[in-house]
Amino acid sequence: MAKKPPQKAASGATKRRGPHAVRSAAMRRKLIDAAIVCLDKYGYGKTTLQKITDEAGVSRGAFLHHFPTRCDLITAVAEDAAVQQNDFVRSTLAKFKPGVELFDAITEATWQALLQPPAIALIEIMMGARSDPELDARFTTTLQKLQDAQREGVWLVAQQVGIRDKQAVLNMVHLHRAAMRGLLIELKYTHDREAAEAGMELLKHYKVLLTKELGGATE
Repeated sequence: MAKKPPQKAASGATKRRGPHAVRSAAMRRKLIDAAIVCLDKYGYGKTTLQKITDEAGVSRGAFLHHFPTRCDLITAVAEDAAVQQNDFVRSTLAKFKPGVELFDAITEATWQALLQPPAIALIEIMMGARSDPELDARFTTTLQKLQDAQREGVWLVAQQVGIRDKQAVLNMVHLHRAAMRGLLIELKYTHDREAAEAGMELLKHYKVLLTKELGGATE
């Protein structure tokens, strides 16, 4: 059997590429996580570059190497937070049976997702984008993708319980999302968790009534 030719040693550049990519990804992750913490803790207006670098424990130069502008970082945070929010809901719902049980669980799973720092950061960014044209232009696409995924996900499950009126379901999703965001903003201001949970119970009750009205199974 012919001997295989000896393999050439990898060049120094090739050797460094893997570890460098890992370090770079880890630094981006650290900065995004730090920004999420700051947005949750301080709000959009007070989340400064200094606070983010302090939270991450990195230099200003490290920040600017990965995110040349604050808008670049905030956009990356929004994209990451949207993925985390959807992943949280998806993993929470994985334990429920398809049908009524799953349809009912969507509301609470979404509420619990909104209580997590990534979702709170996303709402802070949404509010901040109102006064930042550059961020607003970049954030709109991220927000739209998140909301489209939410709507289509609920519609898919709604059909499993016998609901056929898609527009009514989309209207419900819009109302629930707006109501939950409002409750969350109020909760962050008042810290009255009991009032927020009472509002959520009422929202879930309305969902049961609407499900019946639309001809969906409720048991």
